Amino acid sequence: MKKRLSAVKTEKNVTFTDMFTVSETMLEFDDKMEQFYEPQVQKEDVISLVVEGTCYYDVEPEDDSWIRVQVEKGDLIVIPKGLSHRFTTTPQNFVKIQRFFSRKVEGNQG
Repeated sequence: MKKRLSAVKTEKNVTFTDMFTVSETMLEFDDKMEQFYEPQVQKEDVISLVVEGTCYYDVEPEDDSWIRVQVEKGDLIVIPKGLSHRFTTTPQNFVKIQRFFSRKVEGNQG
């Protein structure tokens, strides 16, 4: 995994990472989950490594054609820039993700 992660970081010019935790204990959990589930399109690739827990990323390669991807501890997912996607948790409502960016991004979610 370390070699693959290193290769992705080099290929995608990663210079910044953060940790993102979603849990039922977070303030305004239901509101946040609604926000995360709204489709969004990013200007750079979404690169995430699941550190703990499990979650879903839904991607929309074609209009109204969603594909659900379950990612769990140890999984690395790269969603290409410009691809509509959304995020949600499993029924356990807990996931900890390390996110990777080519620059520091304030307030970037899902």
